[in-house]
Amino acid sequence: MVSIFVLYSLILASPFPLYIASRPLENFALEEFKYADASIRDEIPCSEYAGVIALGGVIPNADFNARTGVQLTSGAERVTEPVRLLQICPDFKLVWSSFGKSIDEGKGESELARELWVSLGVPKSKIIVENGSTNTRENAIETLEILGSEKRWLLVSSAAHLKRAYATFSKVGLKVDPIPVDYMFVERPAIWSIAPLSSVPGWQGIIHEYVGGIYYSLRDWI
Repeated sequence: MVSIFVLYSLILASPFPLYIASRPLENFALEEFKYADASIRDEIPCSEYAGVIALGGVIPNADFNARTGVQLTSGAERVTEPVRLLQICPDFKLVWSSFGKSIDEGKGESELARELWVSLGVPKSKIIVENGSTNTRENAIETLEILGSEKRWLLVSSAAHLKRAYATFSKVGLKVDPIPVDYMFVERPAIWSIAPLSSVPGWQGIIHEYVGGIYYSLRDWI
């Protein structure tokens, strides 16, 4: 039992097994969609898209304090990349899909995202907020109700989440092309490296995506 515990701890603490487990998720968009490649993203044909849909989960609204301002977690690129894409394609609309106008008597993430985008120079007329969803399936359904299914959109989310998100949005009838951000790895870590502070939370995210993918498949949501 001790040996099993030590082995299990070493696996969780090592970024290399996590890197291997994350490849099918994080490489999905890069292998399937041209403009998932950030090095050529400035060449996106603006006329082919109506704008950008960004998925929430990166603004901890429960901790919001007006005096300290909006805080962002490690997936901050979900907020900033749509603004950069708007600079490339000025006619774009930016859509933030997340939960609640108000949560626990405070501002919901979607409303905080709206305020943050405005503070970054995005005109209010360019912003569409979907604030009735609590998971990826609901993100897709609620966003479809607002946008309809006629136009094509860019879908921004963390690279590890995009495979399930893309399949979910496509399943409900939205036309989207994925734009991955917030990669867990930019290069392969050494086999012998140990980084428990980053690896353990990383495993939580990867396991969540694999289990979520199985569950969504069983429910016929993807």
